[in-house]
Amino acid sequence: MIDVPTPAVAGLLLRAVPQHVRRDAHVAMHALAPWGAVSAQLVQDAGGGVADHDVHVDGDPVQVPYRVSFPWPAPAFVARLTARRQTVVAAWLSRSENAGHRQRAARELFCVHEPWVAPFVVQLCGEYVHEIGADVDRFVRTELPRHPELRHAYARFVRDNPRYLATTRHRAVAFRDLDHRWPHRDDPTRPYPQIAALDALAELAYRGGHDYPGDPAPSRITAVAS
Repeated sequence: MIDVPTPAVAGLLLRAVPQHVRRDAHVAMHALAPWGAVSAQLVQDAGGGVADHDVHVDGDPVQVPYRVSFPWPAPAFVARLTARRQTVVAAWLSRSENAGHRQRAARELFCVHEPWVAPFVVQLCGEYVHEIGADVDRFVRTELPRHPELRHAYARFVRDNPRYLATTRHRAVAFRDLDHRWPHRDDPTRPYPQIAALDALAELAYRGGHDYPGDPAPSRITAVAS
């Protein structure tokens, strides 16, 4: 029998994805080391406190942890999972305390055309590593415009979560001033990649042309996780 994370950790991981993904998440969890950890702090929590708003994906609330601590699973094991289950693993590891894991996971998520991955990608704009911010900015500006359905999904997420986006932007601005590894820190004319990515997402959500305002969300799926 393969070990899985403890029930408390499992609950935190499952709540990070929408209801209709949780059956796959139950299976994907077997790819994670049983000694891993998940923070109780969520991505919308600020300053160690509890946020007064939720994060939703097409109306379905998700509780995405700010950090997780797991080694990257064995590639041979992950390869046996379905595509969605591999995506769940990548989504969780995009919250890793290891920046290399976050970047690797993000690049996998860029290839996924499912709306529920949006908060995992957008959250990377409110964090410290500018190389990851540059990856997100490139994805938003070059990939999303090529895929209308995915573009609409990210636009909906931005419009539906204005308070979370404000928190994320506040973090990005703070990190721009603190990031001593950012080579253009002293050049006010150079946009910080995380802020540039958020600007591009706002453009998609609010100034993307006549086909953006009010585009309907897909019907919610209310399957109960087992």
